[in-house]
Amino acid sequence: MQSEAPTVDAYLEEQPEGRRRTLRLLREMIRAAAPEAEELMKYKLPHWDWNGPLFALAAQKNYFSLYVSEPDLVEAAKPRLAPLDVGKSCIRFRKVEQLPLDVIAKLLEDAADRRRATEG
Repeated sequence: MQSEAPTVDAYLEEQPEGRRRTLRLLREMIRAAAPEAEELMKYKLPHWDWNGPLFALAAQKNYFSLYVSEPDLVEAAKPRLAPLDVGKSCIRFRKVEQLPLDVIAKLLEDAADRRRATEG
């Protein structure tokens, strides 16, 4: 769902409570993996930028999307994300219970570590 919300907090407040909980969990995981990233609304979705786009979240009508701007890392994690719908940089799921949270946390951390490595 695209939003006119000016902030990520406002975007979350627009969501029904159950969906809000899922988005908050992913937001916390992103913040833990990449506290250096700037949180903002971009393209009407929550984004985290750090030397360019890093992560984004979307609450679509029938599913959620987690975008990771490191396609090779997403591809490498694909076998551990089965049977989720995984695209080049996007992981789509209907319920947070479907997510292997340990795999998602590692993917987020690896993407953030890659950005850290390019800074130094």
